[in-house]
Amino acid sequence: MLHSEDHRRLEMAIRCLEALCVTAKSFWRDILDAGGIPALLELMRSTRPALQRMAAAVVCHISERTPVCEALVRYGAVPVLVNLLGSQQAELHSRCALILADLAGHSDQYQSLIAQQGGVAPLVRLLGSDLHDVLVNTVRCIKALCVRSPGNQTAVALVGGIPQLVELLTVRSEVLQEEVCAALAELAKGHRENQDTICGVGAVAPLVLILRGRKIAAQVTAARALEAIADHNPAIQARFLKKSAAKHLLRLLKVFQVEAREQGAVSLWALAGHTLKQQRLMAEHIGYHFILELILSSSDRMQYVGCQAVIALSRDSRSHQDGLCKENGVPPLVRLLRGSRTTESTLLSVIRSLGILCIGGAHTNNPNSQRVIAEEQAIPTLLELVKHQESLQVKVQVAQTLACVLLGNQDLQTTFWEKEEFTYETVLELLRVPDQDICLEAGYALSLFAYNNTTQQAAILQNGGIPIAMYEPFLNSRNEMERAKAAFQIVVLAKVITDTDQVTLSARGVTVLVDLLQSTNPNTVVLTAQLLASLAHTRAGIPDAIVTMGAVGHLCAHLYSEEEEVRTASSSALGYLTFNRHAHRLLLVECRNTPSMYNLLTQHLIEDAKISHIFTAEFERQKIVGLPSLSLEINGGPPVPQRNKKGTFLCLSAGHFGRTSSAPVLQLQPQRSRTANPKVRLQGEGPTHSSHTKI
Repeated sequence: MLHSEDHRRLEMAIRCLEALCVTAKSFWRDILDAGGIPALLELMRSTRPALQRMAAAVVCHISERTPVCEALVRYGAVPVLVNLLGSQQAELHSRCALILADLAGHSDQYQSLIAQQGGVAPLVRLLGSDLHDVLVNTVRCIKALCVRSPGNQTAVALVGGIPQLVELLTVRSEVLQEEVCAALAELAKGHRENQDTICGVGAVAPLVLILRGRKIAAQVTAARALEAIADHNPAIQARFLKKSAAKHLLRLLKVFQVEAREQGAVSLWALAGHTLKQQRLMAEHIGYHFILELILSSSDRMQYVGCQAVIALSRDSRSHQDGLCKENGVPPLVRLLRGSRTTESTLLSVIRSLGILCIGGAHTNNPNSQRVIAEEQAIPTLLELVKHQESLQVKVQVAQTLACVLLGNQDLQTTFWEKEEFTYETVLELLRVPDQDICLEAGYALSLFAYNNTTQQAAILQNGGIPIAMYEPFLNSRNEMERAKAAFQIVVLAKVITDTDQVTLSARGVTVLVDLLQSTNPNTVVLTAQLLASLAHTRAGIPDAIVTMGAVGHLCAHLYSEEEEVRTASSSALGYLTFNRHAHRLLLVECRNTPSMYNLLTQHLIEDAKISHIFTAEFERQKIVGLPSLSLEINGGPPVPQRNKKGTFLCLSAGHFGRTSSAPVLQLQPQRSRTANPKVRLQGEGPTHSSHTKI
C-alpha cells in the first residue's frame, strides 16, 4: 500500500503503521522485515508535505532500535533528513531532528556522517525556533552529535551554536533547561575552547540560578554541565565559586536519590581544582560528616570523591588527620580496602589516603593516626593486597602506605617486623619492571622505609641493595619532576645504593635538587622545596650541603613568587634550615636587610612546618634594637630593598647610602661556603640547633 498511487490509500496505510508502532512495541521488526524502511524514505523524498510528515512520524517511533538505524543509514536516510531540516514545516523539523539524534547516539561513525552531510549548521539554525518541541529535539540532536566527538564540538561552536544554547537556559521550561544543560555538558567535556566560550557568553549565572531552584532533575543536569565546563579550568572554577555554586551543590548531597548525590559530589570536586589550597577549602566546605557519607555510599564515584577529600584535608595537616580519626574516618576506609567491588581507581585513592593520614609536612609522622590504622587491622589487609593484587600500581601504592604507617614509629615497626611476613624483595622486584613510573614509585617506597632508619637501610642492603644504574635514566631525564624524585631518593638511600659511595651520591642528589630550584616550572619548584625540607632534618651533613650549594638564596627569592604553593613550600624548607647554623646566619642577614622577607617567611609556614625558636627570637631581638635598613629609612636614607619573584633587587640596598634609585640593579647571588674547599661538604661544621635525631 505504501507504493499505491491512490493518495487516500497511501495516507491510511501510513496512519495504520504509526498506530501499530505506538500500540505494539515489537511491530518495528515487522516493518523492517517487510521492506518498510526504503518505502518510508521514498515518501520522505516526495514533494507532498503531508506524506513527508506522516512517514517521518513512523520512522520516529522505530528509529531508537539499532537494526532500524543501520537500515536507515544503509538506504541513505541521512542526506534526506538533513535536507528536510531546511524545509518550512516545523513538525518535520522536530521529527527529523529526533531521528538524527537516534542515529548519532547509535554510532560515532553516524555522528561523523551527519556532520559530513552538513547537518550541524541547519540544526543550529533551528535553535532560533519559537516552538518548544522543535527546540527540545534539536538540542537533543546537538547533544548526541557532540558525545565524545571533538570535531563536532568544534563544528557546533564555529557555526554559533553556543550563544543560542546559553540563551535557552533562561527559557521557563524545565524539560528544555535539562536538555540544554546536557548539551552544554557534552559541548564542554574535554574541550577547553568551548569551556571558555560557554563561560564567556554568560552561562555561569543561569546555571547557578538553576542550581538554586527546587527541581532535582534540573539541578542534576545543571551540576553535570558545571562539572564539564569547570573541569581543569581554574578561571571558570573561580567564577562559579564567586557565585556560591558550591553552597547550592552541597544541597544535592542531602537528597535521597543516589544519582543526585553522586552528581553533586562529582561537581563539587570539579570546583576543587588541582591546587592543595583549593581542594582543602572545598573538603572543609563539604565537612567530615558528608565526606564519611560519601565513603560509605554504594556509588564508586562518591567513594572516590570522599577519598580525595580525605587526602586533601590530611596532607600536611595534623589537626585534620587527628580530626578524621576522632570522627571515625578510618573504619570506612578500611572497609573499602577490603571490599570486593571496589574499583581500582577508588582502591588506589583509599590506599593513598591511609598513607597520607600518617605523615605530615617534611615526612614527619603522626603516631595517633598510625595507631588507629593499626588497630583497625589495616596492615594485614594491605599485605594481602601486595600478595594477591595483579595491578603493579596497587602493589607499589600499598608499599608506600605501609612505609607511611610505620614511619618514625618504633613500637609499630617492632611489632610489624616480628609478626608480619613482609620482605623487601617484593618492592625490589618492582624496580625491575619495564614501567619506569612504577620503578620510580617503588624507589620512593623504599625511601620511606629507609628514611631516618639505619636498621631498615641495612635490611634493604642485605636483600641486594639497589644498583645506581636504576637511577641514571631518571637523573638524566628531561622531566624535572623525575629528576627531583630520583635526587631525593639517592640521598635517602645513599647507604643502600651499590656501585657508588655515600658521599658522592649525597652530593649529586643535593646538587640536582638545588639546581631544580631555578626551574621556571612552579610545580617543580614546589616539589623540590618540599623534598629539601625533608632532607633538612635527616643525617648530619646534608643540611650543610644544601646550604653550601646556595639553596637559601634561591628559596628566599621564591618567597616573592606569584604562586602561593611556591611561597608555602619555600617557607617550609627555610624553616627547617634555620636549625642549621650556617643557614641560620645567612637567612638572618637576608631578613635584616629585607624585613618583609621575614614576614613572608612566617606568614606562609604551614601548620606542620617548623622554624627554629632561636632564629625567630634573634630576629625579634634585633628588630627591637633596630634593623639597619629600617633605621636608614627613618633617618632619610634609601628605602628597604625589595626583590621580585626572580630574586632581583628592585632598588638599592640600605648599605649603598647616598645613591639614587636610578643606580644599577643588584642581582642576588647563590650563597657559597666560607671554607677554602669549593666542593660540597657532607660533614657537619658543628652542633646545630635542631632537636631532630641525626643518622
